[in-house]
Amino acid sequence: MTLVQSRLPRLNGNNLLIILLILSGISSCASSKITSSKQVETVVIQKKNTETVAINTKKKEDSITINPSSFDLDDNLNKNITTNIKSTTYTNQNLTSDINRIYNIAIILPFNLNQISLGQYADDTTKQLKPDAKNAVEFYLGCQLAKEKFDNSDLKANVYFLDDNNDSTTLSQLFNQKPFPNVDYLLGPLNFKNLKQLATYANKTQTTLISPFANSMYIANNPYYFNATPSLIQQYTYALNQIHTKFPNQSIDVLYDALDSTAESINILKKLVSNNQHQLKVKYTSVQASSNAAKLIATADTLSNKTILIYSSKDTYIKSVVAKLKPSKNKLDIFTSANARFIKALSDNKNPHSVYTVYPFNNDNSNYEAFASKFEEKYNKKPSEIAAQAFDILTHLLNTIDKKQTLQNNIYQYSTDFNNVHTKFRFEPVLDNEKNVDFYDNSFLYLFKNVNGSFVLETPN
Repeated sequence: MTLVQSRLPRLNGNNLLIILLILSGISSCASSKITSSKQVETVVIQKKNTETVAINTKKKEDSITINPSSFDLDDNLNKNITTNIKSTTYTNQNLTSDINRIYNIAIILPFNLNQISLGQYADDTTKQLKPDAKNAVEFYLGCQLAKEKFDNSDLKANVYFLDDNNDSTTLSQLFNQKPFPNVDYLLGPLNFKNLKQLATYANKTQTTLISPFANSMYIANNPYYFNATPSLIQQYTYALNQIHTKFPNQSIDVLYDALDSTAESINILKKLVSNNQHQLKVKYTSVQASSNAAKLIATADTLSNKTILIYSSKDTYIKSVVAKLKPSKNKLDIFTSANARFIKALSDNKNPHSVYTVYPFNNDNSNYEAFASKFEEKYNKKPSEIAAQAFDILTHLLNTIDKKQTLQNNIYQYSTDFNNVHTKFRFEPVLDNEKNVDFYDNSFLYLFKNVNGSFVLETPN
């Protein structure tokens, strides 16, 4: 399992107060219509008692509210649900049934508002948001920019942001509040906490769930669950195909730790190899992190190149094995999972071997540059991968709805992801032994090669 790490800048006390006041409007199942947004100099939040709270924004270091848009957050808990929305739960299989109806998207994030006392923060406070809440805010801001792209479209959709407090009891309570049960799509959670519970609800109610980062490969019999970030199943499928493309005549030495009870079962990889369309020659060798990996794969032939696939999602294991392979007399091409992407000092200038990693995100493109520029101009901070992923997922989803398509229809992948900034979405079914859909996994990945101690894009997708 892989949860992409984020590197978020710190927020100062003034930012925290502004964010919390924004979130106070979000916490009560606030909705934002796609068709409403205008530039203002203050953040305006409509609260439950119809009191309007306006906060003057001043440009300062790390401020996230420089020239913000009005979020138009309405608290409609005590109002009737829009009459255009039918009383039944919709799935993405019947998008074309009513072209005039409004679609509801519920985004469930760990804002953790119950741990924060509003109004207790002075300008000079040094108290910071907890990591989960920071990440939730990053995701929220990325969604805001995605919604803006549809301001002038005819798309009718409500986007609801809900706080699950990273708690299963709170999540259960949300299912009994607006906008439930009239929800067409679910986005969340950000990590593995509450993932199983949310996936179970999605399957029971036949509501499409997109998991942004928590990419489980152990979901079974749930055709309503979608991994937005490729799981290890797709990572190793992609790695095997890249190995065949780049080194078609070489056999593959798979290194894994059979004695690690917490590691992924090697049977998962063996199944992928047996189902691969190419006739791959694979040798499996159990190697502990402390073992002499170079000695274990040594052969009499020291002149030919060898291809190595390290089967592990643990960065410590990957780093140790790569280091142990350095003395090998054969020239090695080493492939790893996405967890190797940000391992420091994974390879150095004196390492004679090539190290590759698969990874779903790439920021070296014009779309990302435009997105980052707009994000920094609006929030006076650089976007994290979480913000970029939020933008891409919501943009893809809204485009899919607008085109009356389904998420698993990849024919329209180019047009729905034309504006994406760091990844794309090709949802492929993961099947059980009876060929039934267990879940849908994003198969879109990039290949990076370690050059002088850092990874650079090797093969553009």
